[in-house]
Amino acid sequence: MSLKVDPEMLRKFGDAVSGVSDSIAGLDVSSPFVDSQQALPGTQFSDVCVDGFETTAAALRNVCSRLVAISEIAHGTANNYDVTETDFTAKLHVMDVPS
Repeated sequence: MSLKVDPEMLRKFGDAVSGVSDSIAGLDVSSPFVDSQQALPGTQFSDVCVDGFETTAAALRNVCSRLVAISEIAHGTANNYDVTETDFTAKLHVMDVPS
């Protein structure tokens, strides 16, 4: 099975994915955690907030990295050619980002 690639649509897809990555990267995830740190004095809730922020920030960095990789694949293959579904799927699997 093959799939006909429309270069312009592939570029638009790459741009859209890149835009989503930029939007996510611009999110302020620290404020809710900082604002909550003093919510339960005398407990370890502050430590939980720090850990929660670090985990959330790492997850969002990974999402952004994956979206950037998808965008690069889309832009890099935006030529008018036939690509098999297997080849395209393999390229997506290669971009595994470490946590």
